[in-house]
Amino acid sequence: MHTTSDLYNQIFSDPGHWTELKLDIAGQEYTQGNIVSLSISGGLFDTPGVGNVNARQIDMEIIPIGTIPRQAQIQVFVRVCLGEQVSEWIPKGVFFFSTRELDKVSGVLTVTGYDAMLKAENVWLNEDYVYDNWPMPQETAVADIAQRMGVSVDPRTVLSDDFPVEYPVDEEGDLTMREALSFIAVSDAGNWIITDEGKLRLIRFGDIPEQAGYLVTEYGQPIQFAGEVLILV
Repeated sequence: MHTTSDLYNQIFSDPGHWTELKLDIAGQEYTQGNIVSLSISGGLFDTPGVGNVNARQIDMEIIPIGTIPRQAQIQVFVRVCLGEQVSEWIPKGVFFFSTRELDKVSGVLTVTGYDAMLKAENVWLNEDYVYDNWPMPQETAVADIAQRMGVSVDPRTVLSDDFPVEYPVDEEGDLTMREALSFIAVSDAGNWIITDEGKLRLIRFGDIPEQAGYLVTEYGQPIQFAGEVLILV
């Protein structure tokens, strides 16, 4: 969710506007001329309810510039344009390369990537934890999980003090960080996302604002580009 400027809202309200994309891949900027197609899927809801901890996926085709390292970071930005007017660039996700395939004839690189939520699939417990650490306050647990995922916690996240996190093992064995986050989300009547800025955030059902002027594609709606870009607001 992003608050957009008056200029953005003005341009967006004109039916003649168009949208531009740019990418930052491992520090290298990619503009429209090097982006063949791009789509982002996944997000807040897999199925309606609470306790969801879903990664977003990016699928894109680009004309690569130089050598792209393994598991390179992809940052996505969009802006709206009308005539000579252009809005600010708005972040629309942080992803990491998963698979790639180069067409040696066309030079087009086909890429699939995921956001940092995929890193939560690892088991949470390690030798640093002893039984005396539990039960653990939700805020402490989430901060620890986020650190191990390599992200920060979005400051808009509000967690309950009433349901501390129990020792993360059940009858099937050690819980993953994703499973622990899911239990926390259920107790707080919400779902976890990685925001467009790359932060871990709990979205409760009352958190989605009704105000105009917000760009809300991080709540699970896709952004697509193949000659055009579709942004849902």
